Amino acid sequence: MSTASTPTFGLADYVRTIGEVLDRRAANRVIIREVSVATKQLCADDRWLEERFRVGSPDYYTRHLLHRDPNNRFIVLALVWAPGQMTPIHDHSCWGVMGLIQNSLEEICYDRLDDGKRADYAKLEQSRGTDVGQGGVAYLLPPFEEIHRIGNTSNKQTISLHVYGRDLDEVNVFDQVTGKVSPMRIKYYSPECGDVPFVI
Repeated sequence: MSTASTPTFGLADYVRTIGEVLDRRAANRVIIREVSVATKQLCADDRWLEERFRVGSPDYYTRHLLHRDPNNRFIVLALVWAPGQMTPIHDHSCWGVMGLIQNSLEEICYDRLDDGKRADYAKLEQSRGTDVGQGGVAYLLPPFEEIHRIGNTSNKQTISLHVYGRDLDEVNVFDQVTGKVSPMRIKYYSPECGDVPFVI
């Protein structure tokens, strides 16, 4: 729960740490490892997260833009999930790290079985399912570890932190039954972007 006191490691520290990692032009696996450590540290104490970024909706999970790197190398988001809210199956085409600030999320990951030559088709197989608890982290590492869906299967609100290695304005959404792949634009719910809900 947020309080008036100041955490020892806040959002500005987190953003600076990620920038320093990227300045070294490290390999994606190194980026994932070091950003995961920083994400775990940030999620251990949630006092840095302002109340306006804790606001959710009963109709859709909300995405609050916390930081956009001026060089478009990464973005940081807080997502707020009411019970039962979840994403479709989707990809990211970049590295990413998710941390749990409050409560937990279920993550279901998928392997792509086809050769990827068709932009509008993919054959997927569920590879694993994990409950990521408060303070825990998960990662995305293309090309083989980036297709998943996440959702709040609990009876309480969840807040998660997400950092992606690009300005994530579009993802691919997958229908596991038909194999159809559809591009989907992303919007944010954020004072900086206008009060526009996330599309998918």
